[in-house]
Amino acid sequence: MEKRDERWINYFGGLAAALTEENYSDIQVKPGNGPSIPAHKFLLATRSEVFKYMLSSDTCKTAQIDSVCLPEFNHEELEAFLEFLYCGNLVKEKFEMHYYSLALASHKYGIPHLQNFCEEYILKLLDTSNALKVLEISEICSNETLKVAALESIFNHTNEIIGLPSFKEFAIQNPHLVLLIIRCSFTQF
Repeated sequence: MEKRDERWINYFGGLAAALTEENYSDIQVKPGNGPSIPAHKFLLATRSEVFKYMLSSDTCKTAQIDSVCLPEFNHEELEAFLEFLYCGNLVKEKFEMHYYSLALASHKYGIPHLQNFCEEYILKLLDTSNALKVLEISEICSNETLKVAALESIFNHTNEIIGLPSFKEFAIQNPHLVLLIIRCSFTQF
């Protein structure tokens, strides 16, 4: 089993090297701000049906597309996103820094492996400091598992969470989620 795992790591290591060394890149991926990152159309298309459609559409065929803009990312977030697409994994620290944008991108671009990865690791990260953010992610991504876990965390630490400075901003930006929290609190979630 270990030899097989080692072979997979070596196999994906070649893809990671292609990203970092920019070997045979054929597209530039532009973040909302910062420099673009060279990538490979085949990899984007194989990891996401959305990218596959974008890169194979008639407009792309008539004018050879050499760049794609993903404005929802800053440069660091885009690096983490591409690293995940190439390697299928991220180091814990990098994931913790960018879990919000990665979770949203996994949903927007329809990347099941990233969706599963995000769900698993967000559940491990869930605490009072990020329960509201996780609830917001769960709503945007229609993830019932994250929603239930976030609501449980909120109910178990209501006074602490409501006292956070970020709660007021959350309430202003997400009144529908505040209403959900209130409704669930009355139904003994």
